[in-house]
Amino acid sequence: MQYILNIRFSKIEYFCINQNKISHMNRFTKVLTALCLTGLVSGLTQAADIPKGTVLAEKQELNYNYVSSPDTIDPTLSQYSNSFSVNRMLFDTLVRQNSHGDYVGQAAKSWEVSEDGLTWTFHLREDAKWSDGQPVKAKDFVYSWQRLTDPKTAAAYGDYLVTANVANAKEVFEGKAPVTELGVSAPDDYTLVVKLTQPTPWLSQMVTLGVLSPLRQDVLEKFGDNWTGVDNIVTNGPFLLKVNRLNDTMDFERNPNHWDAANTVITKVHFDFIQNPLTGYYKYLTGEYPTTGIPTQFKKKVLEERPEELITIQTLSTSYFKVNNKRVTDPRVRKAIALLVNRNVLTEKILGGHKPTSQFTPPLIKDGQYVKQAYWLNRPHEENVAEAIELLKEAGYTKEKPYELTYLMMSGSLENKIYVALAGMIKQGSGGLIDFKQEVLESKAWVQRVSGERDYDITTSGWNADYDQASTFFNLFSCNSSINDILYCNPEYDRVLDEANRTQDAEKRAQLYAQLNDIIVGQDYAVIPLYNTDVLALKSPALQGYNEKNDVRYFNDYYFVAGKKVKGAK
Repeated sequence: MQYILNIRFSKIEYFCINQNKISHMNRFTKVLTALCLTGLVSGLTQAADIPKGTVLAEKQELNYNYVSSPDTIDPTLSQYSNSFSVNRMLFDTLVRQNSHGDYVGQAAKSWEVSEDGLTWTFHLREDAKWSDGQPVKAKDFVYSWQRLTDPKTAAAYGDYLVTANVANAKEVFEGKAPVTELGVSAPDDYTLVVKLTQPTPWLSQMVTLGVLSPLRQDVLEKFGDNWTGVDNIVTNGPFLLKVNRLNDTMDFERNPNHWDAANTVITKVHFDFIQNPLTGYYKYLTGEYPTTGIPTQFKKKVLEERPEELITIQTLSTSYFKVNNKRVTDPRVRKAIALLVNRNVLTEKILGGHKPTSQFTPPLIKDGQYVKQAYWLNRPHEENVAEAIELLKEAGYTKEKPYELTYLMMSGSLENKIYVALAGMIKQGSGGLIDFKQEVLESKAWVQRVSGERDYDITTSGWNADYDQASTFFNLFSCNSSINDILYCNPEYDRVLDEANRTQDAEKRAQLYAQLNDIIVGQDYAVIPLYNTDVLALKSPALQGYNEKNDVRYFNDYYFVAGKKVKGAK
């Protein structure tokens, strides 16, 4: 996900930010492209970037609603977005993305890549400290990365370094080599060396993900599974954890030991975990929350009354049906479900936003330019329903003997509204050929059933890019992926995926990723894409340092200005 190094030439920076606008590629621009990809050139502001003359508000405290508690705050074990959001507050990865969208050094101050692209050397900040005052060392990254890849850890992202082509990662992950053979080493306290089996130009983006945060081995060994407790946890990020009450609240304070504490303006962060979207909306209107989503029923009112507070949050993400391929085994049934869902109604009437899709990758992701939408996405819905009914009849289902399908969902008013809409589309839409039922769980129990036990028929989920490249989506569903909770396995898919991930020619690589999309959602319907997230939201004019076009945000970029507030707030 992110980049680095203190070189600030305006023309080079412009090139790095606007590579896609450069049409003519001579030798010089090719070199610059390589430098941008590897992180040897980047824009370089850290934390809050405040314009001169800005008057800050006296109170710099951020309140936020995350709907549900993170499934874990252990970086190694994280797999859902709310966990990664907490990771970014508590832990510094090697690189991050700042509020302008530039990739900058975080735990690392610089790095270089060997001429053959197989050795990456990261130079850590000598002034970076853990929250207990000890220095952050390269061995802390080595330990963390080994722990992640160790099959005994059973981390959801256990094969992440395999997909990054780190030397011996595959053998370690499969239990065929000891963790000490992983291609990452610490020749001294402030140098981290990563060896690859083949060039991975986007490695600087991959190392931004929270699962690659450093960890203190002595702390984990002392406290075991309780190491993330408020009184035990030792972190190296911009904020400290002060309160963690499951499904209630979390509280954070600015970390005075952080290397960049002087540039972090926010002093406190408070998380609520409230499932009712109306609560968050009303708290925004009173000025308690600086951002909020817009409940569908208030969208028209907001468009008319608060146009100056509207923002469009763009993400590299796709929401989809996870289908348990060991339960829903017939591709004809899976395709029928895909055809029965009216994505326009779902997004416009129920969700109040987003863009309907039938392809797995979001349209703007790098190397995804040849992935195409299904032939049926934009045709009249009646034709899709007719085809779905024919597929179900062909599969042997009748009104008297319908296909029984249970939708596993989290509790909440919006989730129930979504279920009612889906039941109308799938049960009634199929003319009774599918008996569509529901099972409701709290968020923690849902995570366990889906990602832990894999005990479900169908559920709604989504994926947000770990880094800006198509492989972050397609790697999910290889046969041996530890995060493959739809239990899909197609050797031909794995063969093409392996070839795509190893191909250095960008044009050919993009064509192979398009082929993967054709296999998994055009042929097998192993996963059923629904929409790309494109959210209309509200943001207080007092909140700055917030870039809605940034896919990943860090609260240490934020600050509040004086003299501005939400319209109507006291």
